[in-house]
Amino acid sequence: MDISKVWSTKLIDETRKKIEIGEEVDASCFYIHDIDMRRANINFKYTVEEQEELVRCANDILYFADKYAYSMTDEGIQKITLRPYQRKMLKCFQDNRWNILLASRQIGKCSLFQNVIFANGKKVSLGELFYSKLKQKRKLSFKEKIVFILYKIYSKL
Repeated sequence: MDISKVWSTKLIDETRKKIEIGEEVDASCFYIHDIDMRRANINFKYTVEEQEELVRCANDILYFADKYAYSMTDEGIQKITLRPYQRKMLKCFQDNRWNILLASRQIGKCSLFQNVIFANGKKVSLGELFYSKLKQKRKLSFKEKIVFILYKIYSKL
């Protein structure tokens, strides 16, 4: 793999087409030879238009979601159509640092154990809070103990 090679969208598209017709090419820009996924940390030169698109996406979450958000469904990967309340939530998240939601449980709002909340005046991660409350109710299983230990190690990295 040539780390000094500078990739561009045009060069990646040309490489993809050559792969599709069976030509032998440098495919080091793709993740595990999947032509639909770019590898991380490649040298990449953006065009002015691509830079403007990146800035627009960074500044407008609704534009980004409407243009680039997809979800896996029973029918395959499909473009996401946001509902009005989702649009409002995303805009609130973009415009405000702190947000409070009145929302039901277990709908996937927060699945990262390292997310931090304030409980009893202390800053605590969701993972730590979850396992400490679970330990108060019952004895943790071997798997739960391992996951908790790994979580603690991960959170220190």
